[in-house]
Amino acid sequence: MRTHQLLTLYLLLLTLLAACAAPPPLASANVVGALSGPVDASFARAFEPVEFAFPGDHGPHDDFATEWWYYTGNLTGADGGEYGYQLTFFRSALAPGQPQRTSTLAATQLYMAHFALTSGPANEHRAFDRFSRGAGGLAGATGDPLYAVWLEDWRAEQTGPDSYRLTAQVEGPEGIVALDLALTESQPPLLHGDRGLSQKGPEPGNASYYYSLVRLESQGSVTLDGVTTTVNGLSWMDHEFGTSALSGDALGWDWFAATLDNGAVLMFAQVRSARGQPQEIFEGTLRYADGRQVVIRPDDFTLTPTSQWSSPTTGIAYPSGWQVSFPAYAIDLTIEPLIPDQEMGLTFNYYEGATTIRGTMEGAAVGGRGYVELTGYGSATGGFQR
Repeated sequence: MRTHQLLTLYLLLLTLLAACAAPPPLASANVVGALSGPVDASFARAFEPVEFAFPGDHGPHDDFATEWWYYTGNLTGADGGEYGYQLTFFRSALAPGQPQRTSTLAATQLYMAHFALTSGPANEHRAFDRFSRGAGGLAGATGDPLYAVWLEDWRAEQTGPDSYRLTAQVEGPEGIVALDLALTESQPPLLHGDRGLSQKGPEPGNASYYYSLVRLESQGSVTLDGVTTTVNGLSWMDHEFGTSALSGDALGWDWFAATLDNGAVLMFAQVRSARGQPQEIFEGTLRYADGRQVVIRPDDFTLTPTSQWSSPTTGIAYPSGWQVSFPAYAIDLTIEPLIPDQEMGLTFNYYEGATTIRGTMEGAAVGGRGYVELTGYGSATGGFQR
């Protein structure tokens, strides 16, 4: 499901203000509101599966209204501690394609990026965002000859046929917060839905193209408050592009990625509705260690929150811990956040955090790590329900 179609008004305002002064504080945008409402008919739509070709399809698809490149990872430090990170780039189009004007400052694409670091040893989560127009080298993406996406000095770039580098750095209030990782593919791309066509509603064309790079072997360093720690682990990259909107009475979603120590990977989500029942539209994916792959539908699992956490900053109450069962696949998992506070209290409020996993699969004990994303909480109808 990955977050979020951007509110173009917010991005445009912030981009224009950034040219002359620091942007003023803005009320946090509602993610569900950004995904709802009419969509310009001039943008391309996802109607049927396509044949992906890489590295070109890692790059931008400017004829679609929105696109995101979502990196998350679970890392172990040389200090023995557990860490999580998020580095995400969002593209939102004002119009399809590239500008016709010859000026290097002309732009039809706006970019936002989020960077977050979670430290288990320090029990801390830091999050930052940036905005820019896709012009003048400030932000952009390319897929030829090698893939790259960037916003200023935050960057994800291809360094070889199956290798990538992620870099981001911020001078935070307590010191430098930074990420520098080398990623290497260990498995082929994981195509979600119908060969990469992921429905977002029952209407024709209300869909996106969605694939993931999973079990990306990761090594490098993280820096928190100026202290650098060597790390290694596994990362997960989601790339999604389309022109779509949430349908009906959707309030938000709970999205999970799980990398299990038996070699299996699992992505699933629950789109919450005002009726109190999950919408039956989103399709997840289970890939076994031997490469077998099955589609996970909403009626294939039950998801039960086990606790909640309330943000001292926003006052929003989020579920915090889950039991999830997939009876047809003999999978039962307990998912817990690495630390409770992993809220992305930025221009868009949502929760994105590293998780630890334990349970059973086909009768055998299994563990793992992953990430969770929670949106649409904090309103009278979208809040935590136990």
